[in-house]
Order: sequence, then structure tokens, then C-alpha cells
Amino acid sequence: MAVFARAFFVFSVLFFPLISWGAESVKFRYTLSIYLDDRGVGLQYPEGVACNEKSLLVVGDTGNNRLLRYTFQEGTLKAEAEIKIPQLSNPIRVQVNSKGEIFALDGKQRRIIRLRPNGEFQGYISPEGIPSPSAFVPRSFKIDRDDNIYILDIFSGRVLALSPDGKYRRNIEFPKEFGFFSDLAVDWKGSVLLIDCVKARIFSAAKESPSFSPLTGSLKEYLNFPTYITTDQRGTIYIVDENSGSIAILGPDGSFLSRQLSMGWNEGRLYYPSQMCINEKGEVFIADKGNSRMQVFTVIK
Repeated sequence: MAVFARAFFVFSVLFFPLISWGAESVKFRYTLSIYLDDRGVGLQYPEGVACNEKSLLVVGDTGNNRLLRYTFQEGTLKAEAEIKIPQLSNPIRVQVNSKGEIFALDGKQRRIIRLRPNGEFQGYISPEGIPSPSAFVPRSFKIDRDDNIYILDIFSGRVLALSPDGKYRRNIEFPKEFGFFSDLAVDWKGSVLLIDCVKARIFSAAKESPSFSPLTGSLKEYLNFPTYITTDQRGTIYIVDENSGSIAILGPDGSFLSRQLSMGWNEGRLYYPSQMCINEKGEVFIADKGNSRMQVFTVIK
């Protein structure tokens, strides 16, 4: 396995060189790595991460079947007690809303749970009134600035939009032609974005729009296997390219700007990253799954 991993690393460097295309406007500066919880127990293949503007950091420590909370403020990290409950066994995606409530997608049960800020279980996201078919299978989900919930439903080929209390509001059908949608995002204007990990394309639906349209053509020139998408408060798009261990950065119009970071094992490099989040302070948190750690960077513009 070690020989294969290093061979793949060489392949990635050759075919995805450490350069950028276009006007590079954003750079990541390495800050620190997180390997342990408050008791000194190591993280194991973390896939989820969420952050807010109040210095809260929540990690989906997937391999250990738990959530971890940290406070990150002015470069100082403080670990809090773990959240380990029977209703959550495999946290692969994590989000927090404006109230500090924690949401996590269980990758085994394919259910989204809701927790109070202290980690107390509140219930599952089970919206009523969903048009037929009423069943849904979440691949991912996001929470917008108004605490509305958006679910990527790969069972029925749609995005479900829910109110902050989890009630059904509307749905947006997937476009007719696509490979496989691995994630979605909601930008500051309320537009919903979809990332196609097979065809390396982004689709967009404006706020309240009933359908998606292409935002970009194929981005295979820049992306290997894009699995996660998010935006900052200016609409800049960030894509986690899992197989190349890098972050692609696009303008709000989908224009490619640059690619940051690369595959590796040293601090500041990534090995099969999963989820990332960025706050208004320009702090970037990346679930570095293959290296069993969480990495923190600062955006430099």
C-alpha cells in the first residue's frame, strides 16, 4: 500500500503540477494541524468539519464514530469534550447554524441528526409534506446564512430546501444530463451550486429558481475528482479535489483562478481531503482524512 500511495503521489504531481492558471487572488498559509482530542486520543480518518464566526470548530471524527468540538481563536486551539451518542455512528458531513446547533450526516444510516450546542440530541431531520416520492437519501447537505437546510437527495435526483425548523419548502430537480453529484453549496445570494465529480462541472440555480443550469463547462483540465464545494462571503468558490489533495478556487462566475496545496504527508499537504470550511476571518479548516488530522490555514489575498 505504501508503494502504491507514493506512486500515486508522483503521478498526481506530474499530471497536476504545483502551478496555478489565471489570476491567482487567494493563497493558503499553513497555521497548524490537529491530531488529538482533549484526552490525547488521536483522530481517525476525519471526514467532516464545520466552523462559525464565534471561533467554534466541530470535527466529524469518522473513524472514531464521534464529533469533536474545539475553540480556535487568535491562533490558539482549545479542545472540548467529545460528543459520542448512539444516534450517530459515522459522521461524514458536519454543519453548524447561526444558533450554534450542530448537524451531522451519518454515512451508514444516511440520516441527518440535529444537536443542541452542548451536544444534546434533538432529533433527525425528517421533513413532512415532501412531494412523491417521500423517501430521500442524503448524499450531503448545507445550511445557508438564514439557517435554511438544503439536502442533496441522490435517491430522487433533487435538492430539497427546508426551513430552519426542518419543514419542507421546495425542491429543485437535477439537470437532465450529469455524471454524479457529490456535493452542493449555497452562496451568499442564495444560489444553489452542484458539483459533478464525474464530469467535473458546476451547475447553478439562482435563489427561488426551479431548475439548474450549467455554471461551467468541464473543469477536468484542473480537477481530478472533486468531492466538496463551498463558498465564502464574496461568492468565491472553493472545491476540494480529493484525489489530487488540493483545493481549486473559482470566481463567482465559475472562472478558474488557482489551485492551492498538494498531495503529501508533511504539514501543509493533504492526503485524500474530505470537507472544508472557511469563515469571515479567512480561517480555513480542512478534514485531512488520509492523514488522520485536521489542518488549519489562513487565507492571504
